[in-house]
Amino acid sequence: MRMKDRLVDQAKKLTSSGVVVRVVSNDRVMRLATGVMDAKNRLRAARERAAEAWDILLNGHALPNIDPALDDEAGVHGATPPRAPARQPAAPAASGAGLSVVEETASGDVLRERAAARPHVNGVGANGAGTNGAGAYVAAAAEQQLATQMAARTSLSRIGGRDVFEKAYKFMTADNARAMGVYPFFRPLDFNNGPEAQLEGRTVIMLGSNNYLGLTTHPKVREAARNAIDKYGTSMTGSRLVNGSMRLHNELEQKLAAFHGKEAGLVFTTGYQVNIATISALLSNKRSVAMIDKDDHASIYDGVRLAQAAGARMVRYKHSDPAALDSALSEIADTEGALVITDGVFSAQGEIASLPGIVEVVKKHKARLLVDDAHALGVIGPGGRGTAAHFGLGKEVDLIGGTFSKSLASIGGWLVGERKVLDYIQHFAYSFLFAASAAPPCVAAAMASLEVMQEEPWRQEKLRENFTYMRTELQRLGFELGKTETAVIPIYIRDDLKTVMMWKSLLDDYSLYVNPFITPGVPPKQQVLRTSYMATHERKHLDHALEAFEKVGKKFGVI
Repeated sequence: MRMKDRLVDQAKKLTSSGVVVRVVSNDRVMRLATGVMDAKNRLRAARERAAEAWDILLNGHALPNIDPALDDEAGVHGATPPRAPARQPAAPAASGAGLSVVEETASGDVLRERAAARPHVNGVGANGAGTNGAGAYVAAAAEQQLATQMAARTSLSRIGGRDVFEKAYKFMTADNARAMGVYPFFRPLDFNNGPEAQLEGRTVIMLGSNNYLGLTTHPKVREAARNAIDKYGTSMTGSRLVNGSMRLHNELEQKLAAFHGKEAGLVFTTGYQVNIATISALLSNKRSVAMIDKDDHASIYDGVRLAQAAGARMVRYKHSDPAALDSALSEIADTEGALVITDGVFSAQGEIASLPGIVEVVKKHKARLLVDDAHALGVIGPGGRGTAAHFGLGKEVDLIGGTFSKSLASIGGWLVGERKVLDYIQHFAYSFLFAASAAPPCVAAAMASLEVMQEEPWRQEKLRENFTYMRTELQRLGFELGKTETAVIPIYIRDDLKTVMMWKSLLDDYSLYVNPFITPGVPPKQQVLRTSYMATHERKHLDHALEAFEKVGKKFGVI
């Protein structure tokens, strides 16, 4: 036998031996081999992470998670476990203002190369500059630098040290956006009369307000506020516990309770305070569980945080999923009591909670239910009575709360339910006991708004007509709107920079005011232009908006 044949024969015997089979079938050995073979991809991923780290070092950190619903450190009951992303080759630059994964983490020369090669829309950069010359390159590079900062998920709140101001000095995103003229937040209005507003000296159509019934300028509401100032002054200068309660508060509490068919009502200084006070007062020990929808409002999360300080637990269930809630409630101990908390209408999606299924599950497990109807009052349900009334479940929901700052055209909050439960809350909720009471003109304006809502039912009918028209027409144009059923209509863009640039174009070119929701205020790929509608919008306002949406949507490749 030749030497070559003997070597081949020995190799076959060796590879079939038990020792070799055990080695090659060992998980750790296989992982090591896979790592060696995949070294090139691993090095590339490491370079990308280093580029992102370098960019953060140079330019500062991005915004922290604004919405606590996005905190992935707390699990979500019923949610699909996250899968590790598969390695993929770097995607080419998307058209318009979109960015590939590589572009989001690129810096230095790589950033400049991407900017120079980046396609433009209709021969114009997303900032409106021409595509030729150094100006276009600089603008594109600046946009991509801003996109990198917006995409970074590092939270400033984790920065610590001797100087608690350190995180403030490292926060650069807002300053950079202001310098570029694309900062969309905290823009001061000159005045706002409802469907139209004045911003920096020019009239804009307002599609970013929660003034659903258009009552902020109603003559009766204005008169009620003026009369309250004349009679009671501008403030009670004290908490409800001591000198801050007056007959005006009690009168509104009785009217709110009667309106919802409940035994009692309680008036708060803000809508945010309603959830902080109610949740922390009721869930005050280690045998309490807050069972909340993952997408609940930030005020609910803050109320739960206060309850957790007293020992309560938080369990999040999959968004608007009664089956996930059922599973979560099945796992709590017999010695624990649960308060299920959900938005009635979710403020970003415009989606109505699956209340019939939720009520059924709550009753099955002998839990209690709190519904936050901030965006439902005046919008859905007979007479604008909200989510429970919409489904005919008013008697089945234990507590219903909300705010004056939407349909009731004021500032403050309300809660209705059993008298004994509300009596307990007002005696044990620190954020209620030690906060100054709602000012007389605010209470009077809210009470007048509640009366107008019942005296002028056409407002709710007109509101429904307006948002139904806009939802139908926006879908016809090809926009993605999610599951909205109410006056809140989100237009999904699914890209941070494109969302901001579309917002800017709508405002600058068409005098249309909408709200851009970008990361980290929303999850990745959930970026939207949030629009909301009023009973006082006229068809000319809506048609102008549709024309603007169509042109801007096509310009940026969304439709």
